[in-house]
Amino acid sequence: MVKSMFAGVAGLRAHQSKMDVIGNNIANVNTWGYKAANMSFKDAMYQSTSAGSSGSTEDGGYGAVNANQIGYGVTTGSISYDFSTGGISPSNSGLDCMIEGTGFFLVGPMINGGNVSLDSEDAIKSSGLYLSRVGKFKVDPNGYLTDDSGNYVYGFKNNDINGNTDFDKGALSPLRIPTNGDMASVAGKDSNDKLEAARKKLEEAKVAYQSASLALADARAASIDAREKYELAYKKNGILDKLTIRNDAKDAADEAYSKWKSETDPVKADSLKIVYETALDKFELADADLLVAQFELRKSPTSASHAAGELTDAIKAYRNANAAIEGKKETDPDYPALKSALDTAKQELNDIQEKLAKVDPDSIEGKRDAAVLAEKAAGAKLDDAERSQKAAETQYTNAQTSNMTTQEKGAADADALAKFDSYKVLEDGSVVGTTLDSKSVVIGKIALGGVTNTGGLEKDSGYYYTVGASAGNVSVYEGGGTQGKIRSNALEMAKVDLATEMTDMITTQRGFQANSKIITVTDQMLEELVNMKR
Repeated sequence: MVKSMFAGVAGLRAHQSKMDVIGNNIANVNTWGYKAANMSFKDAMYQSTSAGSSGSTEDGGYGAVNANQIGYGVTTGSISYDFSTGGISPSNSGLDCMIEGTGFFLVGPMINGGNVSLDSEDAIKSSGLYLSRVGKFKVDPNGYLTDDSGNYVYGFKNNDINGNTDFDKGALSPLRIPTNGDMASVAGKDSNDKLEAARKKLEEAKVAYQSASLALADARAASIDAREKYELAYKKNGILDKLTIRNDAKDAADEAYSKWKSETDPVKADSLKIVYETALDKFELADADLLVAQFELRKSPTSASHAAGELTDAIKAYRNANAAIEGKKETDPDYPALKSALDTAKQELNDIQEKLAKVDPDSIEGKRDAAVLAEKAAGAKLDDAERSQKAAETQYTNAQTSNMTTQEKGAADADALAKFDSYKVLEDGSVVGTTLDSKSVVIGKIALGGVTNTGGLEKDSGYYYTVGASAGNVSVYEGGGTQGKIRSNALEMAKVDLATEMTDMITTQRGFQANSKIITVTDQMLEELVNMKR
């Protein structure tokens, strides 16, 4: 009977322990990186009241008999943790990061002068470093990357910050931002590169200017030659004289027209009209003569033309058509035919005039125009080349000044920590700092630890884990691989399911009540036994 009392007490203890686990889970529902625990029960030791037998099939033998055992209650079976990735909580800090995978951050105090060799398999286990799932990091006053408890964040040091990466993967070191002296090499290299680029650009600008200058000289010579040829042909064809004759004829025609229109006496007006028409004939012939002469400079040497005759015929046809319709009314029977003939003659005259006005690229005038345009284009290119050379000279001077300033800054206060405007952590764990002048520098790479048996980890104070005896050795990895990616500007939320915890709390409470009832009933039975003597 007392055995049931012991079983009830054991049940109370076990359920109280499970309630402690549930309460701890709920209490840490907002703890970064917390992994919920789950407690299981197992029955306690047993007392055999009778042994079992295998039985006998011989004559007089008996069958098998089962053993009889009475248990002494329940005890804790195991307490395991859910190490799967928790939810993502966005953060404004570029140094806040979480692991999307099964890996752990490696943090701890300064060990061996900041150098943990990875030569042996149990290097991490024997080093005393902690494992953590919380990436709430910051840069301390000494320039080291630490978590919010002051432990250094270990990773691979970058031996080359001059725009390249050369990580020392043979050892782990606390990650630290570079000094002014370290950054001076970066700034110096960048400044030298800019100076060299400016020098090269200046040399290219000078070559371009010289080339443009030679091209302008060639274009100017070609233009002079083309213009001289045009002027010779211009004089040879008597165009200047023909132009003078045409202009004089135009002035005479305009004057005759003005007198005719201003005359009020009909008899004199008719006489002045004849004078005007005669002057107009001279003007049209002079204009045609000039147009034909100009056409000789505009047509290709290989093209044949009867432009003079065509133009003269077209002018005569137009004047005849115009004279035929003069004085006619739209109601006259022959007016439509005369109007059509006039339109046709006018169109033919326009066509031949357009033909004569067209400049062939292979003609003397066409070559002159092309040469003049080429000279202007070459001049514009030379102006652009001159502006580019002046700009390159200014840029080179500025680059020289900047380079001297950079060298002076690098020599001053070389041991002081460099100043960074912001930080971010890449998927592979690379910590990138951005300087005040927007220069990106890879400071180092956060390392991740991989544990064979996560159930063998033992919780330490805060959110740290130590490597237990059954955890096995800890392997070191880079981020982005088998142990998971590192997400910047985020923290891992607690892996606690409140619905499950509340349900387990109810069942645990009921189990506690049932076990307390065992003690109560057993006490009543003992009371009845004591009262039997009365």
